[in-house]
Amino acid sequence: MDGDEQHKVWERRQAEIWDRIFQVTADVVVVADNIGDSVGQKELREQLVRAAMRVGAELVRANASNSAGEFERYLDEARMKAIESDYWLRLMYVLQQQEYVQKDLSSVISQYAAIIN
Repeated sequence: MDGDEQHKVWERRQAEIWDRIFQVTADVVVVADNIGDSVGQKELREQLVRAAMRVGAELVRANASNSAGEFERYLDEARMKAIESDYWLRLMYVLQQQEYVQKDLSSVISQYAAIIN
């Protein structure tokens, strides 16, 4: 594969990742809106949404970076925020008693697992 082909593959993969991150973040917001308003649930919802939104923000920073080192650092941070989001989703899944919310959470957890891998 020559350099031009590699660049096209890179751009395609990057667009794919962006689409997946945007979709899963939107899904997190929708699921979070279905969580109750008790103190614990509110805190859990806020932590989840904050971590999920940071994934995309760190990817933006990676793309705007000026060096390979900065790019890697921001990419690592995005991955760590994805792992953190996965943690909050799994905790929320365990604590939820509503089946329809658990189903939505299960779907989002699967999306994060694919992104992290």
